[in-house]
Amino acid sequence: MKGYIVTGASKGLGLALTRRLLAAGHRVIGISRTAADAGDRADGAAAPRKAEHYTYDLKRVDGIEALIATIVGSLEKEPLDALTLINNAGMLEPIMPLEQADSLTLTEQMNVNLLAPMLLMSAFIRATKDWSASTARTIVNISSGAGKKPYSGWSGYCATKAGLDMLTRCVGLEQGDGLQAVKVVSIAPGVVDTGMQELIRGTESDRFPEVERFVGLKQTGGLYTPDEAAERIINVVEGGRFAQGDVLDIRHLPQA
Repeated sequence: MKGYIVTGASKGLGLALTRRLLAAGHRVIGISRTAADAGDRADGAAAPRKAEHYTYDLKRVDGIEALIATIVGSLEKEPLDALTLINNAGMLEPIMPLEQADSLTLTEQMNVNLLAPMLLMSAFIRATKDWSASTARTIVNISSGAGKKPYSGWSGYCATKAGLDMLTRCVGLEQGDGLQAVKVVSIAPGVVDTGMQELIRGTESDRFPEVERFVGLKQTGGLYTPDEAAERIINVVEGGRFAQGDVLDIRHLPQA
């Protein structure tokens, strides 16, 4: 039995990850603002387990340590071969030049995209530090190509994703490769057809000059479905196809 903690589990890529992991027979704990019915697979067949859900808004960072302590405590009585935290939740807004963005939305974006994953990682490592080395522990940060390529109108999103990649590298160095090390990897899933993409395509060009590129990707079938992206991410994680602290892009990896 493997356990997974997935943030942003109620929709998009997080929901697809949750459904695939449940279908494989794993125990899945979702963290999101709202619950979703993740008990069925994408093909409509019933999954063997139901996802457990914790309602929490990652814009609020003050309760993260207590949340992880509660979740890890609930898992201690069930022997697990592995436990993986997937920091998937993300916030694209505000989409506009930086000087037009309000401070509250920028702060919320920083919390969701970078500070919350940082606190989740710290709490996860601390809460599981006394676990047996026989239980492999892994942290997967869902990043973005925007962490490497600048986009006009996405200054906050690009900066936080770049920060998430560097956070992955730093924690990878800290953990090292010993028996008790928590493995850490950052994975950019490519351009995935989620609600975030709908938001992008509906943005005015004066706020996001490259909007037509993303409209074109939709029109030409250049987007991954959430299920395709989830499958490729899970193949990387469960196949151990990464080194400690790696920053990967799904588009540049061979399919398993």
